Amino acid sequence: MAILNFNGYIVKEMNYTRNPKFKPNKKNRINLTPTFDVQNNIENNKIIVNLHVKAGSLDDEFIPFEVSCSIQGTFEYNAEEDVNNIGVDSFVHNNSVAILYPYARAIIATLTTTSNEFPGYNMPTVNIAEVLKNK
Repeated sequence: MAILNFNGYIVKEMNYTRNPKFKPNKKNRINLTPTFDVQNNIENNKIIVNLHVKAGSLDDEFIPFEVSCSIQGTFEYNAEEDVNNIGVDSFVHNNSVAILYPYARAIIATLTTTSNEFPGYNMPTVNIAEVLKNK
């Protein structure tokens, strides 16, 4: 048995909005730096992790859209398997979000690709634990 079991995820919200202020400009490269927000609920060995990802803007005339999604993952922590006593908090912060991020990344790619107006946006692969540590 694993220390941290992933029991699945659900999509709580997904949204794509075209920016009505967008002014195409071939000279400027579009910068869609994604932002992340994570909230955890740990009760005994049951863990619920909410990951919200957003990219783009509706305020910047050089950004064509804003896209976001929120997903909720459920996990189970098996303390008896944690022989090195790393602890539930470490597994939640480092592993659970890293497990959920590819699902959010795929949702964002699907939403932007199906807009059929702009090229699809594939969020970068990132060390999500490092990104969140700096928040």
